Amino acid sequence: MEFSQYIEYELEISRADMPLIRVLQDPSGMTRCGVGSTVWDTGLVLAKYLDHQTSLGKLDLSGKTVLELGSGTGLVGIALGRLHPQCQVTLTDKEELVPLLNRNIELNSATDNTRAQCLDWTTTTSLDTVPDLIIVSDGIFDKDLHQPLAETLARLAGSETRVLLAYETRKFDEEAEFIARWSQTFRFRDIKPSEQDPVMQSEDIFLFDGKRKIKVAE
Repeated sequence: MEFSQYIEYELEISRADMPLIRVLQDPSGMTRCGVGSTVWDTGLVLAKYLDHQTSLGKLDLSGKTVLELGSGTGLVGIALGRLHPQCQVTLTDKEELVPLLNRNIELNSATDNTRAQCLDWTTTTSLDTVPDLIIVSDGIFDKDLHQPLAETLARLAGSETRVLLAYETRKFDEEAEFIARWSQTFRFRDIKPSEQDPVMQSEDIFLFDGKRKIKVAE
């Protein structure tokens, strides 16, 4: 894939001994990869939340597996892999975005613990292992994605898998419908502003922390 039309975006993380996270992106969303090739505010808020929780010692992913759905540029997953070098991160998106993900992994010298693969929510793709953590940012901007995403989360998450889902509110009624759909199989709570990065947060961006509901035997 040709990246001559892309520009570099940089994100600073809290550890002073680590270089900036750098990803190529298309701010216009006009290339073949569409809006998935753009760094969106929700991804920044989620990345900085993960950074903040790590700096406080409240997030330890040593030996854990992380799956990012709808990775886009891969900014969030790459940052998480940098913060937790002892975890294994898989970035996923549609096939046309995988070359961009691989390029951004290479740009951050992150190939030791971060990889990219195609995962289309509209198919029944399975994984080799059940992830310990699934992260999703801005995965519900299109109503047509709601059911495929809910079904993908239900299929890939195990009983102990933690799911962090973030989105910027655009169409409240449609987003409420997704939350209702998701609540059929998951229990979750909203992540308060006091838990997020003190600077990188927004009243229009919501973060949720969830796990599968435990089935009660009849």
